[in-house]
Amino acid sequence: MLTTCGDIDVAWFEVGRGQPLILVHGLADDHRAWRRTIPTLMMRRRVLLYDFRGHGETSLGAADGTLRQLGDDLIALMDAIGIERATLAGFSLGGTIAMRAAIDHPSRVAALALVATSSRVGRAASDWYQARTHMVVSGAEELRETLDGDTADVYRNQPRQLGDGLAIRRQSTRDPRGYGNACRAMAGLHAAPLDPELGSISAPTVIVAGDKDQHCPPRASELIAAGIPHSRMTVIADAGHPIPVEKPEELATLILGAADTP
Repeated sequence: MLTTCGDIDVAWFEVGRGQPLILVHGLADDHRAWRRTIPTLMMRRRVLLYDFRGHGETSLGAADGTLRQLGDDLIALMDAIGIERATLAGFSLGGTIAMRAAIDHPSRVAALALVATSSRVGRAASDWYQARTHMVVSGAEELRETLDGDTADVYRNQPRQLGDGLAIRRQSTRDPRGYGNACRAMAGLHAAPLDPELGSISAPTVIVAGDKDQHCPPRASELIAAGIPHSRMTVIADAGHPIPVEKPEELATLILGAADTP
């Protein structure tokens, strides 16, 4: 379905019954990043998935390269489809978006599941994001090859999933401007990390890391856990970065546990 939310048309999808659970994908992905977790989640929850600004089938609009706008987009979608309050589960950049939404709109978030994500980026990571933003803006010929290489790196721990990962990412970033916009937002976490604001998050929160994740290692989750009061952290063994496809059933159980917290 396509729904107009402010300056963008948002592609969103719904399966299952129960209390609402919104899944937020990561950089260069679309809603299908969650493809292997859905069968378990949909039996207990009304699961909503969407493509965020400039990704998949959602338009770019007047993108400003900020996490705040990406978080506000999520709340605007909830408004448009009549959801007052929901559990948010965010993977990678999606987790950062979920944290931003929980900080800015606390009454709308029933619980949080933050998966393989971070609240800050170091100088090297900021430079990485800025370099890819520059490739998008300049129309660099090597952009597509770079994106494919980045995807292969993400799936290094589960190469059997690489084919699907490449297909999704190539489709989602066919127009790369949304990818560039999201890279700008992530680069901004170097100068303005979320850490000082995490203490304002009051929703029950579970934080999930993979022990083999080299993109958002367990240390990144530890920093988030230290900042969000009463949060719980779990490290999944033998998991790299794309936990939703590597360990879908374990992850689904942890997400449902967060959603069930009183």
